[in-house]
Amino acid sequence: MVSRQQEVIGGKKNFWLHSEADGWDLTHPPTPSSPAIYPRIRLATTSAPVAIDPAKTALVIIDLQNYFLSPSLGRPSDAIGLKVVDKLLKHAIPACRKAGIPIVWLGWGLTEQDLEEMPPTIVKGFKADNNFSGKRRVKGLGSDIGSVQLDDGSLFEGGRVLMRDQWNSATYGPLEEKHERQDIRIHKNRLSGFWGGTAAEELLSARGIRTLLFAGANTDQCVGGSLQDAFTKGWDCLLLSDGCATTSPDFARQCINFNTEAGWGFVLSCQGLANGVDSIQREPSAGV
Repeated sequence: MVSRQQEVIGGKKNFWLHSEADGWDLTHPPTPSSPAIYPRIRLATTSAPVAIDPAKTALVIIDLQNYFLSPSLGRPSDAIGLKVVDKLLKHAIPACRKAGIPIVWLGWGLTEQDLEEMPPTIVKGFKADNNFSGKRRVKGLGSDIGSVQLDDGSLFEGGRVLMRDQWNSATYGPLEEKHERQDIRIHKNRLSGFWGGTAAEELLSARGIRTLLFAGANTDQCVGGSLQDAFTKGWDCLLLSDGCATTSPDFARQCINFNTEAGWGFVLSCQGLANGVDSIQREPSAGV
C-alpha cells in the first residue's frame, strides 16, 4: 500500500508507485492503497531500482529466426546476433523459466494477404538486405530461398522468405530447442509487433500481462519499433540491452537505449534479470 513517501504516477487504471528509497513499483496492485504485491522481483536497471510482478510479466523475444541468424543461410558465423542468443540461453530464458514468466516468440510470419498489403518502404528495406557471406543473395519478402546446405552436407529447402511455416521463419535452432508448450508464438507482419495488426496485444492482455521484457534483433528496428508502440499503448517496457543486437552503426543502438532509459521505460542486462529472479521477494521483509 502507499506510504507517505510513495508517489502515485498515472491514473486509476494504470499507475506506478515511486519512492526515492525504493525506486519504481511496477507490480500493479488493484489500487494505490491495496496491499503490496508478492512475490515480486527487484531489478537493478541503469537508472533506478524497479520492482515487477512475475505473474504480470512476459519476456518478448523478437525476430531471432533462421532467416536473420543461421550461418547455413549465409549469415556471418560471427554475427553479433549469435552473441545475443548466448546471453538469452545463459541468463534470460532460464531466469524466466525459474520465475514462471511466460516467453513470447514474436517473429515474422507472413501470409499472401500480408504480402499484398505490405507497404513499399518495408519491401524496399528487405530487398536491400545484403548481410550474407559467400554468394547467397535473397530477393526479398516472399521470394524463394532455394536449397540450403547444413554443416553435415545435407540439403533442404529454405522456403519463401519469412512466410509462415517455413524453415527460414522458424526460431533459430538453439533457441527453438528451448521452446516449451506453454510459450506464446505470435506472427508479425510489420517491423513492430504491437502496431495493431497482430494478436500480440489481445493475447497478452487476456493473460493479465502488464510488463514486457524486450530482447531480440534488430535493436533499432523491430525491437525498438515494438517497444515504442507498446509503451505508447500503456505497457511497462524494460529493454534487455545485451539481449538485443543490431547490424546498424552503434549510434543507432545507443539511441534506443538512451530513449528507453530516459522516457520509454527502463534498461537492464540479462544478468541483472537473472540476479533479480535469484533474489525474488516472496513476502514482505521483517518490519515492513
